[in-house]
Amino acid sequence: MSEPCDLNKASAKGFLGKSACLQKEELVFWESQRRSGDEVDLKLARDLPDDTPDFILHMLSEFEKEAAEFCFAEARGLVLDAGCGNGNLLFKALNNDGITKGTRFIGMDFSSNMLGRAARRADGRAGFLQGSVTHLPFQDQSFDWLASSGVLTCLPTCQEATEALREFNRVLKPGGILVVDFFNLTSHYTLLRKYLFRELINPPEYVSPANFWEALEDAGFRVLAYRGFDFKPCQGYLFMSRWRSILDPCFVQERLSRFLESRIMPKWPELSLLGYRIYVKCIRR
Repeated sequence: MSEPCDLNKASAKGFLGKSACLQKEELVFWESQRRSGDEVDLKLARDLPDDTPDFILHMLSEFEKEAAEFCFAEARGLVLDAGCGNGNLLFKALNNDGITKGTRFIGMDFSSNMLGRAARRADGRAGFLQGSVTHLPFQDQSFDWLASSGVLTCLPTCQEATEALREFNRVLKPGGILVVDFFNLTSHYTLLRKYLFRELINPPEYVSPANFWEALEDAGFRVLAYRGFDFKPCQGYLFMSRWRSILDPCFVQERLSRFLESRIMPKWPELSLLGYRIYVKCIRR
């Protein structure tokens, strides 16, 4: 197993590595899922239990709606959702009346099972292809727009994250738009986990905004905008704790986070850098 990434060197020398077997384990998990339905897909995407309260599912659905809008608003030409999974965000984009007429969508994922789910939901309105973000099965400069949500953070090694960014650059046309996301190393919760609870907080799952910006620049992109999500005081879901009725009986932290995401961040985007999950929109140079 490789040494953990040095965060101060990650962007300058490329994301370095951890064990590659993690990606194989994740593929086995997604290929084994057989239940279907929009609610099931939402739970699977967040690893939520069957008895998840309706309020939490509604909050997550609202988050995905806003994330999809950030990822695909003003999308044009040929658009790739790289790592589309079961098609949650792509499905919302296809149902958005604001999408430019004539825009064509392609979804790609490494799981054939998830691609099948996404294709059924798209109902012929998008094409789908199996592949890896580190070796995209497309020719150079094929796309006008590329979104990749929840993918870089799941790659098993930092080197693969670097390769994915380079592949994104390769298949985008000059001036094409890339939207990606990452978990913020400098959010209050990740800092608590790292320094108070001594948890391992390393790239590529967790990256500081400064290092992520630099990695994008190294890969040939320039940042245009960003949007932060998940400002809960306690990361995770208190409703899954047996102490929820005492700690957070009215889902206060979810309500607070959604208020900040939907009302505050659009007005003061610089505060997005305090979020746990940050989406970044950039342009290929």
